[in-house]
Amino acid sequence: MIVDSHCHILPPDFASRHDELTDRDATYAALFPDSGGRFADAVQLLRDMDVSGVNHAVAMGFGWTDPDIAAQVNDYLIQSSLAQPDRITAFASVNPAWGEAAVCEASRCLDAGAVGIGELHADSQGFDIGDPTVMSPLMTLLRARNAPIVVHASEPVGHQYPGKGSSTPDLLLQLAKNFPANRIVFAHLGGGLPFYAAMPEVADALKNVWYDTAALPYLYRPSAIAAAATIAGADRVLFGTDYPLLKHRRVIDHVRSAGLPQSDTDAIMGANACSLVNPGDQPMETLPDYLEPGLDIVLIGLNPSTRSVRAGHYFANPRNRFWSALTAANFVGRPVGPGDDASLLADGIGFTDVVKRPTSQASGLTAADYRRDAPTLREKLLSHVPRIACFHGLTAYRAYLRHGEGIKNAGNLQLGRQDLLIGSSRVFVLPNPSPANARYSLNDLAFWYLELNRWRAELAS
Repeated sequence: MIVDSHCHILPPDFASRHDELTDRDATYAALFPDSGGRFADAVQLLRDMDVSGVNHAVAMGFGWTDPDIAAQVNDYLIQSSLAQPDRITAFASVNPAWGEAAVCEASRCLDAGAVGIGELHADSQGFDIGDPTVMSPLMTLLRARNAPIVVHASEPVGHQYPGKGSSTPDLLLQLAKNFPANRIVFAHLGGGLPFYAAMPEVADALKNVWYDTAALPYLYRPSAIAAAATIAGADRVLFGTDYPLLKHRRVIDHVRSAGLPQSDTDAIMGANACSLVNPGDQPMETLPDYLEPGLDIVLIGLNPSTRSVRAGHYFANPRNRFWSALTAANFVGRPVGPGDDASLLADGIGFTDVVKRPTSQASGLTAADYRRDAPTLREKLLSHVPRIACFHGLTAYRAYLRHGEGIKNAGNLQLGRQDLLIGSSRVFVLPNPSPANARYSLNDLAFWYLELNRWRAELAS
């Protein structure tokens, strides 16, 4: 199966509106400086897909600056995908600089049938892609909706072309670091970013990032595809054309001439994109970390339950009292449930675990699990520097101390505030809200969340 993960279609009347669109939209003006540019609508896209043997296309607009133009294109993309659901998937375009309006438009489009957001063009849209304040509202929505985002990328060297811009690997890396739980696609092979994944610290920050081959015959020799697949992983590369700038066959031949094993080529040509736009079809191996730099609190469990992993949310077992206790304590000022885990990042609260391997019971964990994952947890906390690292249960905290800090005899530990600092992060221990921990009632648990919230306020003042 061949999936073009990056192509552009526009409403049929756009070809006759060049002067109007140039005056109204900075991105249109940058990408189409002359009338008679390469345009295609859904009918032409399907015709060219059939000629080249492309089974499916992810169709998107550009990073529009005019909200009305964006809405017109988004509606056309969604209508096209609904008319041809087996052939076209729609990504909608918004501008993060619009603030709440961007979130509203993105939410409207996702509700209407769009699957992701893209393509963003930071230069023409006039926002700083490395600024978490600008990006956070949109990225929080996409994380909660499990929707990917496509971002234009550019090389710091090489020839200039219309719309190249300056979204270079350093800025893209910062975006990935700021929002590690979001699924991000960097177009045009990420401006060369995957080549830096040979650095361990860069590779760690790019675990939820993909790179597409859009317009690659203009930019790189086929050997660049092979290098990206070798360094970043063939599962991280997506076939994309930038159609109608390039016809499908030219990019297909470019990818296939990279000399990769057939299994890697097959993954790049279609399987990777299917996994990205249809994540529900792929079994989740564990729960994602919801971490960002400078959070107030990171809540740390012992490890995910298999039930939570199947549901895709922390503490998803309805018998677990975590969400009920958090609501009873009015921890974030509103009722919350498992579906709110990702969105709590906007409230300064993140989630992770001592061990990431899921088990049906904690007794299924092994010493090797702790030795492998506890040091990684320490690195995550040192990297993201939350104000408070909060462990759920003394068992989780003792396991971290032994395998993350090398403290084999922690003595008589008690719940609440701890003397240990992890970097500059304070440490707090809550009772485990598991239904197996019958020693603590719901009221008891709510009391401890109130204590945690009091300390949070005290440290913030």
